[in-house]
Amino acid sequence: MFRHQGLYGGSIVAICAAIAAPAWAQQDDSGNALEEVVVTARKREERLRDIPTAGTAFGPEQISQLGGLSNTQELLANIPAVNFANTSSPVTSEVSIRGSGTSRATSAEAAVGLYRDGVYIGGGRLGGRSFSKSDFFDVGGIEALRGVQGALNGRNAVGGAVNVVSARPTNSRTGFASAQVANNNRREAQIVVNEPLGEKWAVRFGIDEMKQSKGFYYNPILDRYHDAQETEIYRGQIAYHDGPLSVNLLAEHGRDILPGLIYQVNIGANATYPMGLYQQKYELPWNTPSFGKQQVNYLEGVIDYDFGFATLTSTTALRKRRSLFSYDRDASSPQFQAQIIAAGLVRPGAALGDPNLEGLSYDNARVFYNDTHLVGRKVAGFTWLAGFEYFDLNDDYSSSLTRTPTRANPSRGTKGIERQDFTSWAAYASLGYDVTEQLNLTGEARYTHDDKHLSADRLDFGTGLPSGVGFNVDSGKKSSNFSYTASASYKISQWLAYAKVGSAYRAGGFNTALGDPRQPVDIPQSFDNEVATSYEVGLKGNITPQIFLTTAAFRTHVKDLLVQSDNGCFNGNPVCPVQATPFVFNSGAANTYGVEAELNSRFRVAGGTLSATLAGARLGGHIVSGPDKGKVVPQRPKWTANFAVNYRHRLAGDMFGFFNVNGNGRWGGVQEIAQTPHLYDYQVVNVRAGVTKGGWEAAVFSSNVGDEAYIVFQGPTTRRWNMPRTYGAELRYRW
Repeated sequence: MFRHQGLYGGSIVAICAAIAAPAWAQQDDSGNALEEVVVTARKREERLRDIPTAGTAFGPEQISQLGGLSNTQELLANIPAVNFANTSSPVTSEVSIRGSGTSRATSAEAAVGLYRDGVYIGGGRLGGRSFSKSDFFDVGGIEALRGVQGALNGRNAVGGAVNVVSARPTNSRTGFASAQVANNNRREAQIVVNEPLGEKWAVRFGIDEMKQSKGFYYNPILDRYHDAQETEIYRGQIAYHDGPLSVNLLAEHGRDILPGLIYQVNIGANATYPMGLYQQKYELPWNTPSFGKQQVNYLEGVIDYDFGFATLTSTTALRKRRSLFSYDRDASSPQFQAQIIAAGLVRPGAALGDPNLEGLSYDNARVFYNDTHLVGRKVAGFTWLAGFEYFDLNDDYSSSLTRTPTRANPSRGTKGIERQDFTSWAAYASLGYDVTEQLNLTGEARYTHDDKHLSADRLDFGTGLPSGVGFNVDSGKKSSNFSYTASASYKISQWLAYAKVGSAYRAGGFNTALGDPRQPVDIPQSFDNEVATSYEVGLKGNITPQIFLTTAAFRTHVKDLLVQSDNGCFNGNPVCPVQATPFVFNSGAANTYGVEAELNSRFRVAGGTLSATLAGARLGGHIVSGPDKGKVVPQRPKWTANFAVNYRHRLAGDMFGFFNVNGNGRWGGVQEIAQTPHLYDYQVVNVRAGVTKGGWEAAVFSSNVGDEAYIVFQGPTTRRWNMPRTYGAELRYRW
C-alpha cells in the first residue's frame, strides 16, 4: 500500500486512509462498537483517544453521512466551542474557537491556525481567515484541535488549529461521480478517478463544476441575485512509493463566484426618517452589484523518507489566491430614494445621502511554505521530533471607494493601496517519556521569528495624489515568540486523564487606514502580538464499548487581547458623517474559561446501525485590565451545542436505507467590544435521507430545514440575516 504524508507535516496515512468513522473506540467483532481513528496532530501517527488534547476528527464515512462539507461554516457547525463570524461572503468571514478573537474587515490575522494538508494557508486581507471552496473538494479527512496549539502548530493557533486533508492517490482502482440539483437553480457535478500505475506509481484526478443562477437576495434594480454562485475546481495528483521513499505531488486550480456582502438598512426613527427606515429582508434595491470572486492556484509536494530510526518529512507548497469583493456602500439607489420619498418616509426637505457610493476591493496574495521535520522511533519509552518551518506571504491589496462628483467635490473617489511582506521562520521540537505504562510526560517548544512590513496610501482617482490624512502608512515590525506545551497523561483502563499548560500567539501588525480627522475615536497605527497561556484538564474514554466520552475544562490568560472596533463615524453622524473605519487595537489582558463535552455512540437498533454524536460547550471570559476592564470578551457565545444522528438499515439484499439529522446552536454572548448588540441565538437543523445499492447512492437533503431566521450581524444602521432553507437531491456512484 502507498504511504502518504501530510497532516501538520507528518505522515498522512493518518487521516487519508485510517479514518473511516469518528475518532473513538476500537471496533469489536459484532460491528457494534465505535471505530477508532489515527491522526497526526502531534506530527506522528497516534490514536486521537491517546492524545492529551481536545479535538474532533472527521473521516470519509462521517463526511459522507453529513452529505459532504462544502465550506467552512458547515465544518464548524459540527465542532463544539466554535463560532463563525459570518459576513455573508466567504472571502471575509472568519473562524473562532474557544472564543478566540476575530478581526474581520481589518489587516489583523485570524486567531485560529488554518491548514491544508499540513500547510498554513492563512494571511492576507481577503480570504485569509477562512478556507476556500477547493479545500473541501475530495477530502480524505479533517482534524480540528481546540485550545492553544502554538508549540507544534505555530502560526496564530490561539484558539486552535484546523487541518483539511485531501484524499491521496492509492494503489487501488477507485473513484466516484456525483450529480446534485437544488433550489435556486443550483446544479453541481463531481468526478474523481484514482488509478494505480504499476506497483510504485498512482494518480488521482478530480473535477468539480457548480452553478447556482438564482438565490434568496434579489436586486430588482439590477435584476440579479446577490447570492448567486459558480465554482470550478480541477485537481491532479501523482504519488510514488519505493521502499522507504514516498513522494506526493499535487496541482490544483479553483475559481469561484461567491455571494457578496449582503445587508439591509435598519434605521430607527430620527429627524430624517420620522418613522424609521427598514428594508425588506430579501430585497436589495441597490444600484451597485454585490458579489465576490476568488481564484486559488495551489501546488504542493510532500517527500517522506524512513531512515529506520526516524522518518523525515518535508512539505513544500505555493498558494496563490486572488480575491475580489464588490458592494454597495450606501445600500441604496436613486430609484429607492424616490420610492421612500413618495411613500412619505422622508421628512420633507431633508437631504438624503449620495445613493451612488460603491466599494470594490481586490487582493492578490502569494503564500510560500515549507515544513521539514524528523520524527524518531520510540526507544526505551522516549519519543522525539525536531523540525523547521518557513512561511513567506506577499500580499497586494487595493480598495476603491467611488461616489458622485459634485461642484464642491469633483473627485470620483479614492483608491487605497497596500503592500504587505511577511516572512516568518520557526524551529520546534518535542520530547516525550513513558514514566510507566500508564504515565506519560511530554514537552513541546517552538521559537518563531517574524519580520513584517506594510506600506499603504490612499490616492484620489482624478489626480492620483494622496487623499486625506491618516492613510499613509510605511511601517515594519520584527518580533520573536517562544511557545510551549507541557502535558502529563495517565491511562486508566479504557480512559485517558490529562493535564496540560501551553501557550500560543497571534502576530501583531498595522492598521492601514487611520480614519477621518473628525473621528470620535482615534485609530492606533499598529498593534502588538496577542499572547495566550492556557491551562487544560481533560478526560476521554469508553463508558461502554458503544459509548465514548471526551470532556475538557480550560482557563486561558490572554495578554494584549486584540479587539476590533471602529472610529465612531457613520452616515448621519453630525460630527463625522462618513462611513466608519474599522480597526484593531490591544485592549488589555483577559481571562477566559470554558468546559466542553463530546459524547459519541454506536448501537445496533432494530436490525440497523445507529451512530450519534452530542457535544456542547460553556464559554465565558472578561477583560481584566485596560480601558475595557470588566467587559465581556466579544464574539464568544456563552453556550454552543451540536449533534448528529445517522441510521443505516438493510432493506433487501445489498440495498440499504439511511437518514442523517444534524444540527447546531448557540446562545448568549456579545457581538462587539461595546457590549452591544448581543449575539443572536439560533438553532439550525439539517436532514439527509436516501438509499444505497452496490456502488449507487440516491439521497435528498435540506439544510436549515426549519427555516430558522436570525441576525448574524447588526450595526448602527444595518443588519444581516442568515441563509434560509435550502433543499435538493443527489445521485452518486462509487467504484
